[in-house]
Amino acid sequence: MVVLIQLPEGLKHKAPEIIKKLNITNEEIVISASAMYGGCDIAIDEARAIGADKIIHVGHTYFPLRRELNGIEVEYIPYYIDINIGWPELIDELKSKSIKVLSILTTTQHYHQYEQIVKYFEDNGFENRVRKGPFCSNTGQVLGCDAYAIDESAQAAVIIADGVFHWTAATHVVDKMLVYGLNPYNGKFTIVNDLLRKMNNRRIASIFKAAEMNRFGILVSTKPGQFSYRLAEKMKRELEKYGKEVYILVANNLDPNTISNFVFIEAFINTACPRIVDDVEQYKKPIVNPDGFKILIERIRQYHQDQTQSQSP
Repeated sequence: MVVLIQLPEGLKHKAPEIIKKLNITNEEIVISASAMYGGCDIAIDEARAIGADKIIHVGHTYFPLRRELNGIEVEYIPYYIDINIGWPELIDELKSKSIKVLSILTTTQHYHQYEQIVKYFEDNGFENRVRKGPFCSNTGQVLGCDAYAIDESAQAAVIIADGVFHWTAATHVVDKMLVYGLNPYNGKFTIVNDLLRKMNNRRIASIFKAAEMNRFGILVSTKPGQFSYRLAEKMKRELEKYGKEVYILVANNLDPNTISNFVFIEAFINTACPRIVDDVEQYKKPIVNPDGFKILIERIRQYHQDQTQSQSP
């Protein structure tokens, strides 16, 4: 039996230790050297190339996959990191704003302490209202692409994670509540609403700019959790109805330096990781996610209608 071990960048240096803990015996172990960006990113191509029977994906929880793995088993094994629970400065901040109802989220790395985290806030007089996001395995879990565990009846969201990547998954609630990003390692918190608004504004600007373009590239990733080729085909047909020139661009890793070689493309439609749109400066051209595609088509339709009417005698 051949087992392919897949590790995120921050855990690759711990490969011997992790393999030992897995207690795998009588198997041939191979380690994937490819970059790994999340639970959506399964090293299926490497597994097929070496004839692996199983992939052990370390560091994330189960992610609903969109691409067939042809019988190769995938086992998700989270990697947990303990944190000290206790953030009196944040408690004082929330009470100063008369906030009583929270949506508390944290990452896979700290989810084993989620009940303790919630109890800490409850002991300080707060109620936790939370859901399970569509790409998450657990209630109250946050991914870089999924902060939909936030209950919109809450007065504020608290996202416990190291760095802005997970905090800024909450763009959908920016105008509904305060969003606090809490770094569990130093206890410091940040209100990220201004940053979330800037991100939303950039996304809207990309939609408006893209509506004026004629040559589109639709980005498709072959990563099993991101693969959306059928959606790309549907989008291509929609754009072509209005005379747009459309090319589907497919790759495992959509690198902006490589994609920029398609100089004839004027705007991109992204069907892969939704956070790609936040790299618009690297792509140097407008990028639109599927949730913005409907708005894009409506603007193109209106522009096309206005042009047709202006040319009528």
